[in-house]
Amino acid sequence: MRTVLTKPIRKRTARAVLFLIGLIINIGCQQQFDYYQLDGFTMGTTYHITLKTNKNSATLLHNKIAQRLVKINQLMSTYIEDSELSKFNQSLSVECQPVSKETYFVIKNALKVSAETGGKFDVTVAPLIAEWGFDQKTTNDEIPDQESIQRLLKETGYENIELGIGCLLKKIPELSINLSAIAKGYGVDQIARVIETNGISNYLIEIGGETASRGVNSKSILWTLAIEAPSEQRRKIQSIFSPKGMGVATSGDYRNYFEKEGVRYSHTIDPISGKPITHNLVSATVLHKSTMLADAYATAFMVMGEHAALEFAEEKELAIYLLVKNGHGFEERHSTTFNQYLQ
Repeated sequence: MRTVLTKPIRKRTARAVLFLIGLIINIGCQQQFDYYQLDGFTMGTTYHITLKTNKNSATLLHNKIAQRLVKINQLMSTYIEDSELSKFNQSLSVECQPVSKETYFVIKNALKVSAETGGKFDVTVAPLIAEWGFDQKTTNDEIPDQESIQRLLKETGYENIELGIGCLLKKIPELSINLSAIAKGYGVDQIARVIETNGISNYLIEIGGETASRGVNSKSILWTLAIEAPSEQRRKIQSIFSPKGMGVATSGDYRNYFEKEGVRYSHTIDPISGKPITHNLVSATVLHKSTMLADAYATAFMVMGEHAALEFAEEKELAIYLLVKNGHGFEERHSTTFNQYLQ
């Protein structure tokens, strides 16, 4: 993991706008001396943290953050062969296997979202994503046959995971769990806890596009985020909002897809059909006090589609913002609760 501590950000520097996947972070201009930026790599992506502190504290805090992220990776990564989750996936046992409190907590919440959304969020769907080739840089434009999809559907399904007392049980030996759609949000929440425990109340955290913030930026105003307009040519701002201390997660499919014989195949797989989504929702942004849950809901809403997502959000009073493709471009849709965050 590479960690970088920049010099204090001084006044009258140019405004920096960081474009992320589906999300842009505006860290403000005219930065004051006591705002520092910490950068590094984790969970297969980058992280960027801006906070108000002094130089010595920033250095010590960055070490703590790096160590915390290493621990989370060692528990929940599927890329680390000896991680706790990898060992669970490699085992063919259908007995209840002991896991850490952290892994248990994340999977428990993942199953909660799965149940709430009727299986539209599912941490066991990775084999289907792999079958469609979206776990690789290239899909080779190959379409899996229905027999292969049906076979994998029998080896997946969140309902095949059971929670024991401090342990997890899989009903199917081949079942595997991938927490990539919820772990980054959990990581953001945990880094926020580290920062606040060290007495810092003005900060902005981003891991792979998922964010959490508290207090104000260097201009003494609330942190401002921007939702990226879906465009394959150049990146630009679609809408601006202030999260007001809420965690934020965005899921989108307008860059990761392939086309074959006039049909567009999204990287977002419906866990129920085992096939890519076909509706016109291209981006879902969710605000929640838990970035972990915002992360999971954003993925679920991309699978559910515009109408089901908005209906769910209104019922649960969730703040969500959707971008929907039409014949002329993109339309904005958002829940009633999201109104209070718009600029």
